[in-house]
Amino acid sequence: MTATVGIDEAKERIAAEARALHPRLVAISQDLHARPELAFEERHAAELLTGELEEHGFEVERGIAGLETAFVATYGSGEPVVAILAEYDALPKLGHACGHNLIATWGVGAGIALRRALPDIAGTIRVIGTPAEEGGGGKVIMANAGIFNGLDAVMMMHPRDTTYADRGSLAIARYDVAFHGQASHASSSPEAGINALDALLQVFFSVNQLRQAFPPQTRVHGIVTHGGDAPNIIPDYAAGRFLVRANDQTYHEKLKQQFRDICQAAALATGARVEIEEGIGYKQRVCNSALVDTFRGNLEQLGIPYEAPTATTGVGSSDIGDVSQLVPTIHPYLQICEKGVSGHTPGFAEAAGSERADELTATGATLLAWTAAEVLLRPELREQLRATFREQLGREPAR
Repeated sequence: MTATVGIDEAKERIAAEARALHPRLVAISQDLHARPELAFEERHAAELLTGELEEHGFEVERGIAGLETAFVATYGSGEPVVAILAEYDALPKLGHACGHNLIATWGVGAGIALRRALPDIAGTIRVIGTPAEEGGGGKVIMANAGIFNGLDAVMMMHPRDTTYADRGSLAIARYDVAFHGQASHASSSPEAGINALDALLQVFFSVNQLRQAFPPQTRVHGIVTHGGDAPNIIPDYAAGRFLVRANDQTYHEKLKQQFRDICQAAALATGARVEIEEGIGYKQRVCNSALVDTFRGNLEQLGIPYEAPTATTGVGSSDIGDVSQLVPTIHPYLQICEKGVSGHTPGFAEAAGSERADELTATGATLLAWTAAEVLLRPELREQLRATFREQLGREPAR
C-alpha cells in the first residue's frame, strides 16, 4: 500500500507521469476541440474519454443518472474517495469557446497520472464525466441521483484569461415567459386587441426600474424570442427567455419570486394571460476554503502566479454549484491566454485549441492530481475539509 509513500515522493511520481502523458493529453484535447458536441450529445467525447480511462485500469460505468453521455470511472476501493470532474460539452456556433476540451483533458489526465504514480493507493480515485454544463444542468441531474454523495473531495479546473485558486459563482434560474393576448388590426381597431408584446416589454421595464435596488452581483437579463408577426397586427403572442442570478442562495429565492410577481403584474396591467416556465437552475458555488488553500499551495509549488478575484470581477454560473452544496469542492482557473480574452467568444475558442493551451495539459493534470493525492494521503486534511464544509454551509457533507 502507498501509505508509506510521503506526499513529496507522491508528487514527484505524479509530475513524472503527467509529463510522460503529455503527448497523449495534447491529442485528446485537440480531438475534442476539433469535434465540438452540444449538451447531452457528447457521444464522441464520452467514448474517447472512457476508452482512455479503461486502457489505464479504470472500471467505467456509462450512462449514469439516466444520462447517455455521463460516466463514472473508478480505480481502487474503499475510503477515502476523491473525484475529479470532466466537462466536455461545447457551445452552439462557437465550439469550445468555454474550453471544456481542456477541462476534460485535465480531469482525465489527473486521474490517470494519479493512478499510474500510486497504483496501490488506499482508497478510491474517481473520474466523473459530467455532460451538459452549458445550460443542460448535467451535474444537477447527477447530484439529484446521489452520484456525488459520500465523496471526501471533488475538484475540477477551468481555463480562463487569469489564474485563480478560488472564485465563486452566481445561483441562476432560467425562465421562459409567454404572454397571450388578442390579435387585432393595429390601425383600424386597436381597441379590440390585447397586446402581448406590451406585456412582455413591461417585464423588461419593471426589471430595469429595480436595478438600482439590486444588491451587488445580482443579474436579471433576457431576450425577446417572439415579438409578433407584422407591425400592423397587435401581437396576440409574445415570448422571452430570462436568466435570474444572485450570489446568495437565500436572496436568490426571493429574487425569483420577485421576478415571477413582475410577470404576473404585467399580465394584470395589460389584460394578457401569462405562462411562466422555470427551467433547470444552478445553485451558488461555495468552494471549500481548506481545499482551496491546498490547491493554492500546489500552484505555488509549481511556480504558477495567480491572482485573487476582486469584488467586481465578472462572475458567471455553473452546475458545479450544486455539487459544492453537497461535498467539499473546488473550481479553480488556469490562465491559457492573454488577459481580456473572454470566455464564450471566438477568441477563447481559438485559445482553447492553441499551442499555449496544449503546453498546459500536463500542468493542469499535475495540479489536480497533486491536490487529489493530498486528500488521499493526509487524514488530517480530510477532517479539515469536513470541518470547513460545516463552517461554510452549516451542515454535514452528503453521505
